[in-house]
Formats: sequence, C-alpha cells, structure tokens
Amino acid sequence: MLSLFAALGGIIGNGNLGGVATAIAIGGPGAVFWLWIASLVAMILVYAETYLAVSQREKSPDGTFSGGPMYYIEKLLGLRWLAVTFALAMGFKTLLATSTIQSNSVALAFRAVFDSPLLPVCVGLSILTWLVTIGGLKSIAKTLEKLTPFMVLIYLTAGIAILLYNWQILPEVLNSIVSSAFTPRGAAGGFAGATVLMAIRYGVARGFYSNEAGTGSSPIMYSTAKTDDPEKLALIGMFGVVIDTVVGTLTAFVILAAGTWMSGETSTALTTSAFGTFMGDYGGYFVLLTSFLFGYSTLIAWCFYGEQCFAFVWGPRVRKLYRWMFCVAISFGFLEAELLWSWGDLLNGITVTVNIFAVALLLRFSRQFR
Repeated sequence: MLSLFAALGGIIGNGNLGGVATAIAIGGPGAVFWLWIASLVAMILVYAETYLAVSQREKSPDGTFSGGPMYYIEKLLGLRWLAVTFALAMGFKTLLATSTIQSNSVALAFRAVFDSPLLPVCVGLSILTWLVTIGGLKSIAKTLEKLTPFMVLIYLTAGIAILLYNWQILPEVLNSIVSSAFTPRGAAGGFAGATVLMAIRYGVARGFYSNEAGTGSSPIMYSTAKTDDPEKLALIGMFGVVIDTVVGTLTAFVILAAGTWMSGETSTALTTSAFGTFMGDYGGYFVLLTSFLFGYSTLIAWCFYGEQCFAFVWGPRVRKLYRWMFCVAISFGFLEAELLWSWGDLLNGITVTVNIFAVALLLRFSRQFR
C-alpha cells in the first residue's frame, strides 16, 4: 500500500498544475483534447510496463525489491547497453529536469501570490525535499501515503465546486476544446495563436509527461510492493493514469472557464489567475497550497526513481550521493519555465523512446507471463 501511494503521489503531482496550463497557453484549448487521446494510449503502456517491471524485479539481501525497464530490458532482451542507456536517460532527466520543473512551478505560484523571488523558494523546497529523501524508500513512501489522498481530495473538491457553480459555461468550454483540436486558433490578447500541430504537440507531450506513461518511472515504485501479483499492480498503474487525467482535466476546465488562458501567462501563474477569477484572493492561496503539495510529492517520488536508475548502473553506493545532487538541483528552478519544460520534454522523449521500443520487442514474450 505504501508503494501505491508513493507512485500515485509522483504521477498525480507531475505537471497537473503547471504542465497542463503551459500546454493550453501555447497550444490552445485543443491541447486538452490531445491530452485525453494520449491518456488512452497511456493506460495500455502503463499496464504493459508495470506488468513487465514487477515480473522481472530483483530481491535484495535486505528483503526489498528493485525493478523497472532497465531490469526487464536486460533480462528479457539481453541488451545490457540498452538497459544502461535507459537508466542513464531516466536518472539524468530526473536530476536535471524533474527537479527544476517542479520547483519552478511551486516558486511561480509563490511569486503570483506574494511577489516573492524564485530562488529562495527553490532553495527552501530543496531543503524540505532533502529532509524526506535522505531517509530512503520508507521515509518517502510514508510521507506520500499522508500527502497523496489529502492533496487530491482538496483539489478535486474545489475544482468540481467551481465548475458546478458555473455549469452554464461548460458546454462552451467543451466546444472550444474539440473545435480547437482540429482548427488553428488565431492570436488574441496575450495568446500568440496556435496551429493544430502545436495543439497535438503540447497536448500529447504534457499528457505523457504528467501521467508518466511510457517513461517507465512509476513501475520502478510499483516494483517495490510486497506482492506476487503483477497483474494487480498493472491494473493499479492504469488507475493512476485515470486519476491523473481527471486532475489535469479539472485544471484545464477551470482555466478555460475563467478565460485567462489568453493572458500570456504560463505554468502555475496561469492556474493561479484562473482560480483567482472564481475564488478571489483565496484562489491564489489555494493554488499555492496545492502547487506546493503536488510539486513536493513529485520531487520526493522522483528522487527515488533517479537513484534506482543510477544504482542499476553504478551500484547501491551511489544512492546517497544522488539524493544530495537531486536536492541541490532543485535550487535551479528559478530558470525560465519554458526552457525547463523544453529540456524536460527532450529528456523525457529519450526515456519514452527506449522504453516503448523495448516493450514492443517484448510483445513476443507475452505468453510466458500468463
């Protein structure tokens, strides 16, 4: 159960406030439609990679389990070099992109509410992350077990309440999403305009970044579960994508209903202004709280993913060093948001390409797992 909440905490917190907002700000409302399409494909991918990861995990002398794409790539395909390529790509992506993107999103929310500089917030977040991650998997899992249900519940409650109170806007919002998915949007206000290709690119990229499908990240956490039923964990992995999509869709609907998506703002700054439209000053404080919880949960979970990948390549001694490097990297979240997201998309693409290639090859082994 601890690994379940830990994985869900990492998935749900990964890009649902800043990432979805950025997708709409650049790709227009149509990006939400392609985010949905990406989520349908994501459910299939997550099932496959989770099943493989749990089936091929290894048990350590201390009784804990380690698993993930690097293990089933090496064991079933016999391609150590490809397994190492995946592990390095995932490890560096976590170290250089996930760390800074999440701290940037939280820092932007603080600046939107308190007009505070980004650097002190990023440094503070790095210290808070270190306090949990330095204790390893048990400390991470226990923290996320408490954070995950709370952050999802309060966010869904507030978002649904806003949409129900403004239900008359929903048909227009839905129409703009569907129509913009296939029709270019012209420039308006602070919005620079978007082609259909941009809507697809940002919707799919943010969708897969948010639900982590194809990256092989969440199966690393699921592999630590004390169960011998890989099919059950694979189904739980699919459920995580569903919850993540619901949270991301809720964010998108509030932004589009508020009409702030053309303001020129991106990331959590856009989400803050959207909730502020309906909740006044309380909207800023609400997004600040949820942005912190979502970002913090992602940082805690992903630090473990990264250290597992580096440990696969260089052995368990690298774990503590990785935790320190990850927490230091969080401090660099003050860099420009779009630059960080572009860097994250690039590294994310490498891990997805390697993992999906491996999963596709392993389809011929599917009978032996039944």
